[in-house]
Amino acid sequence: MSALRAYQQAAVDAVYAHLRSREDNPAVVLPTAAGKTFVIARMVTDAVSRWNGRVLVLAHVMELLEQNAEKIRRLCPQLPIGIYSAGLKRRDTDGSVIVAGIQSVYRRACELGPFDLILVDEAHLIPT
Repeated sequence: MSALRAYQQAAVDAVYAHLRSREDNPAVVLPTAAGKTFVIARMVTDAVSRWNGRVLVLAHVMELLEQNAEKIRRLCPQLPIGIYSAGLKRRDTDGSVIVAGIQSVYRRACELGPFDLILVDEAHLIPT
């Protein structure tokens, strides 16, 4: 994976600092076209390659799910990436990285097993 821009690396570093020092969940807020997917890809790569972790990347719409999976594959071709989405008729559950639809996971989370890191793209759009 190529080097991140300074502000992207600062976002990654801030997430890691937050996770080391607090019990709640961090949020990364970057403007449109700032490269949030690069930030996600870096954290995915670190979690799998450096810490032998398993990662779930969630998206609220099918198009964003497909876009994230494709971009992460391009940025991190060495990582096994699966897709878990009813709308895409895919139920990959074995990979180190699973990109999934929130509704699909909500209904069948027990099928996926445990994760060490969960990243939610566009979290502000998820109904609470």
